[in-house]
Amino acid sequence: MQEKNLELVDKIMTALQGVEDPELLIDVVNLGLIYGIDIEGDHATIKMTLTIVGCPLSTYLQNAIEKAVLSVPEINKCDIKLVWYPVWNPERMTVAAKKQLGILDNEQALDQENKIEETEEKEKIIDFSVPIKKLAEEYPDFIQIMYDCGFTRIKIPGLLSTVGRVMTIPLGAQDMKIDLDKVKQAFEDKGYKVID
Repeated sequence: MQEKNLELVDKIMTALQGVEDPELLIDVVNLGLIYGIDIEGDHATIKMTLTIVGCPLSTYLQNAIEKAVLSVPEINKCDIKLVWYPVWNPERMTVAAKKQLGILDNEQALDQENKIEETEEKEKIIDFSVPIKKLAEEYPDFIQIMYDCGFTRIKIPGLLSTVGRVMTIPLGAQDMKIDLDKVKQAFEDKGYKVID
């Protein structure tokens, strides 16, 4: 994917975070409904799903998504491709969405807090040769640090479980034209030891 297209995907994902499911009051990105974005020139195709087949909000969400995508100045045409595989389930939601919906009970929330504390207590090491999926699973703040460095695609649902299994930080930085020293500094500022 060309650098220009990567930038457009980032802009579209940002715009889509403004589209909320009116029943759940959570945006379609955090719900995990966006499965992919393809761009050809000024034409975007959004691959998405719904929480249930026959969702009464299908037309509303598709119209809102199209409007959000067309709000990106470089995009003049938008198609919505509704897919049903992989089947959506609550595991596709971000932790923030699960908390907002009360899916994480007090015990689960406490477990997650304990994991975060345990991670903070042990030495945090970012090895640039390790795939980003593994680093994201090990360190709760990894995704946000990467996002803040400019890796905005890291929040696209499914990215970590697909490309993330083989993508390393240096490869991602090269692909997105992000300064690797800036990334290293960002992790060091958060108390990580970086091995490159």
